[in-house]
Amino acid sequence: MKNLHYLLLVLISMSYFSCKENEKESKLQTTKEQLVPPIPAADIIADEFQILPQKDTVIYHKSGSIITIPKEAFLDESGNVITSPVDLKFRMFSNPLEIYLAGIPMNFTNSNGEELVFESAGMFEITATNKGNLVQVNPENKIKVAAVSFTKDPKFNRYDLDPNTNSWHELGKDQIISTSKTEEISQLPEAPIPPKEAGKFAFQVFDDLNEKDKLEEYKDVWFEPVDGKKCGFNFTKDILVEDLKNGTYKVTFVPWGKISDTTKSSCICYLSFKDKVQYSKALTNYQKKYAKLISKLEKERKRINDVWEIYDKKVKEYNFFIDKNEIEKLTGNNKILRTLEINQFGLVNLDYPHSYPKGANIEVVYLDENGNKLDLKQVVLVEIGKNALYRYTNSIHFNPESQNILWGLTKTNKLAYFTIEDFKALKELSGKVKLKMRVHPKELKTYEDIMNVLFKS
Repeated sequence: MKNLHYLLLVLISMSYFSCKENEKESKLQTTKEQLVPPIPAADIIADEFQILPQKDTVIYHKSGSIITIPKEAFLDESGNVITSPVDLKFRMFSNPLEIYLAGIPMNFTNSNGEELVFESAGMFEITATNKGNLVQVNPENKIKVAAVSFTKDPKFNRYDLDPNTNSWHELGKDQIISTSKTEEISQLPEAPIPPKEAGKFAFQVFDDLNEKDKLEEYKDVWFEPVDGKKCGFNFTKDILVEDLKNGTYKVTFVPWGKISDTTKSSCICYLSFKDKVQYSKALTNYQKKYAKLISKLEKERKRINDVWEIYDKKVKEYNFFIDKNEIEKLTGNNKILRTLEINQFGLVNLDYPHSYPKGANIEVVYLDENGNKLDLKQVVLVEIGKNALYRYTNSIHFNPESQNILWGLTKTNKLAYFTIEDFKALKELSGKVKLKMRVHPKELKTYEDIMNVLFKS
């Protein structure tokens, strides 16, 4: 009986851990694809940064994404905090062509055995090495990424790719925020306002009633109203000058009696000079004192302008992939960021799983423009309106009501493609169908060249 109890206990334990393993596996989305760029020369290049791990670091990536790295964010393979420089790489993927060129797996099988495809709201790859060795994330000091996106739709989940099993692991939601170029520039610190030349409404202040003139420090300067309008009046009870600490001063005139409602009793002013020599001297002193700060702010403004210029370009490219009939188009006025913490280095995907397109199912024979048979590899279909890739071989599913583009590579790595207009002219929606592909005469090796052929022709 005792042995029987022991056997039952073992069986129950085995059953419990088996259930736990199955529960764990249900969270892993498997794929048979490998991370192999179809055109290595056109793969999206990662940007490299050297990080000093003993201090906090913020990287403003050219894509518009922001990487916030706290100090002591990296561990070696033994779990020790790394203190020597770390080499970090980062790249973003915003549209189906970028995802295609990187060879990123987007198909997977769910726990019910159904083949699904990811629709992306943004994806990035972040890796780090120390002295040539891969490093680990410090779970106590996690890196945060605010990744550029082109949608605020909350349906998307966050997935990490396990490089050992080539599987996607679902990890819940990200946080969505948006910003504008104006907001980003307004958050920069302001440089003190430089000296001004006195204009026609500039004035001086004196205290003739007191033996000790409290306004004596301002005797050589003039106050220039910021709004360019006349300010103040003569013979006041008191004049108060408040330094606003930003290069401007608030001057308040205290009257002896009631004053007209149309008379300004206070105004914000710059310091200014009527004497040319004094103005030149003050300006020279200002430029020497704040040269480093002014240079830093100019670099920051340029960085923001450059990032927004790239973002505007990516918005235009992304619009090639969304529905042309949508009433509201995405503009570059506001930048959408999806923020999350890094649990492991590698690929991070903000996606929504959905089924393959329905409506047409054809077995394809590929032909060139002369009617010769083509053997194509790396064949994908893009449905305009979805930021997704549908990978096929010779059996193709598509929605005939949508705008579709199909492409693949010949044996000599030339781009063969079937356009939106070609799909519209296609009459057969089932069975064996011959597709006469357009083959580009040259081997294309850059993202820009392939983009121009597929989506701007």
